[in-house]
Amino acid sequence: MKLNLKNLRSSTETAEIMAAFDSPLDVDTEAYLQRRGFSDARTKAVGCMNWIWCQWLQTAPEGKIRKRVEAFIDRGMEMQGKSSQFYMRSRHDLYLLHCAIFGSSRAQIRKLAERVVDSSGYNGQKPKEQDGVLYESASCGMLKYWILGDRSKAAQEAEVVWAAYRDPSCRGATKPLVSPWVAGDWDAFVKAQQKDFETLWQRASKDGIAKSTKDVAVADVSGVSIEQSWCWAHCGLALLAHREGVEVATDPFWFPPHALKVVGPET
Repeated sequence: MKLNLKNLRSSTETAEIMAAFDSPLDVDTEAYLQRRGFSDARTKAVGCMNWIWCQWLQTAPEGKIRKRVEAFIDRGMEMQGKSSQFYMRSRHDLYLLHCAIFGSSRAQIRKLAERVVDSSGYNGQKPKEQDGVLYESASCGMLKYWILGDRSKAAQEAEVVWAAYRDPSCRGATKPLVSPWVAGDWDAFVKAQQKDFETLWQRASKDGIAKSTKDVAVADVSGVSIEQSWCWAHCGLALLAHREGVEVATDPFWFPPHALKVVGPET
C-alpha cells in the first residue's frame, strides 16, 4: 500500500514541543511535581509517544530515536523520584513505559519497569476505580511483571484491568488483543492485531482522518489524538513480543514496520 501523509512535519514539531526533550529537570519543575503531581509529566510523555510515531513514519535512523528516547526516560525516572504525589502518576508511568518500549534498550526498559506503579498503588495510596486510576495502574502492572518475567502476576494484573473502569481519554488495548498476548498465543494475537488495524482504518475513515483503498492510503497525522485515537497500547504489546522474537503484524500508518527495525528483536 502506498501511503500519503498530511501534516507529518507540523505534528513532529508539536510533539517535540510537548515532550520538551532538551529541558532539564529544574527547580520549577520539581516544585510543580511536589505540589501538583504528574499532570505535566504525563503531557510530556504523550509528546514523546507522538514524536516516536512520527519518527517511525519518517523511517528516521534508529540511533537518533534511541538517543533521544533514552534521555527522555532518564528524566522521567528522575521525575518519579521527586514527588510522592499520586495524581496522574499511573497515567504518566503507563505512557513513559510505552515510550521506553518503543525506543529504549532492554536494560532501561527493565529498570523503568521496576519503578512503575501497579494495582497495589503507590506510597500507601490506593488507586480509585471510578476515575480510571485503577485501570491505568493495573495496565502498568501487567506490563511491569511481563517485562520482569513474572507472567503469572502479569495475568493477575490483566484481570484487574478488565474489572476496572477506563477513562475514555485513555485508549488502552482491547481484551481480544491482550488475552492472547498474556497467554503467549501468538497466532491469535496476530489475528487480533489485523482486526484492530481494520477497525482503526474504519474509524479514521468515518472521522475524516484517513481513507484507504487496496493500493493507496491518505492519512492526516495531525488528526490523530495520541491518547484516544492512536493504538499506542497495541504497539506496546506488539513490540514487547517482537523483542522476544515473535513475528508480529504491522500497518503502514498505525504501526509502521520501521518500528520493528528501531528496537530489533534482542535490544
